[in-house]
Amino acid sequence: MALGISQVTIYVEDQQKAVDFWTDKMGFTVTTDLPYGEDRWIEVTPPTGGPGLVIYKADPSWPTLAKDLPNYVLFQADDIVETYEELTARGVEFTRAPKQEPWGWSAVFKDDEGHLFHLGQR
Repeated sequence: MALGISQVTIYVEDQQKAVDFWTDKMGFTVTTDLPYGEDRWIEVTPPTGGPGLVIYKADPSWPTLAKDLPNYVLFQADDIVETYEELTARGVEFTRAPKQEPWGWSAVFKDDEGHLFHLGQR
């Protein structure tokens, strides 16, 4: 059996603000942007390909996850220091600069809504 991950959903308050972050600052490409009920179904793909992110509008009645914890989306970089410098120059805010850990390198960045994401290098 061959299984893989096709997409990961990120729940946001403002879809356009999230799209701007992922495309302008992170370098992703919008691959799908269609009407979806009263909102939009938006998919963005990383510059290196692979699984895409679905930028999905969160329902205001849903409970919110703590924004001070990293999401369960971990990004991988070939050169974390170079990636950190490039993303910082594009305006991405890091809450933790690259740091050598026993298992590899680790950093944490946040999107424009304050959600935290992990960036690693093995």
